[in-house]
Amino acid sequence: MSAPDLLAAAIGFRSWRIANGHLQSPYIPCRWDGRTMRAVCYDANRALTRGAGWLDEPHDSPHPDCRCGIYAYHSPGARSYYGEVWWCEGIVSAWGRLEVHADGYRAEFARVEALGVPDLGNPRLDAAVEAVGRDLGVPVMAAAALPAFAGELGDPIPPGLRP
Repeated sequence: MSAPDLLAAAIGFRSWRIANGHLQSPYIPCRWDGRTMRAVCYDANRALTRGAGWLDEPHDSPHPDCRCGIYAYHSPGARSYYGEVWWCEGIVSAWGRLEVHADGYRAEFARVEALGVPDLGNPRLDAAVEAVGRDLGVPVMAAAALPAFAGELGDPIPPGLRP
């Protein structure tokens, strides 16, 4: 049985590291050089976990037997790793091939729709998030405002399509 097609991009939430004025994926060395990203399974990813969970042969991303793809979550919430201080949350719209999981999905394509400034009381971080948002041409708001703004953009993956 094949999965149904969605009529619109799926709205999701994710976190990024901020490095040298750009968004960067928090767990792999993948920089977002613009607002839109296409997933690619890079050979370098296999070295991060000694190859566990990554396919060796070339394939389209995301793949059900690999960890590749652009990650997003169905619901908002800070998802930074321990000790990281230069990060922000945001909203993405995703389309193309989707690998849906209980807490989120991995997508073939994603576009940054908004960035949220974490409430950490760090004016340097606030300014960095604002600058990235300006460069990308996306709205920047308090992280707490992201769920309401996401509702104006579209819908998440329907609960009936989640495992």
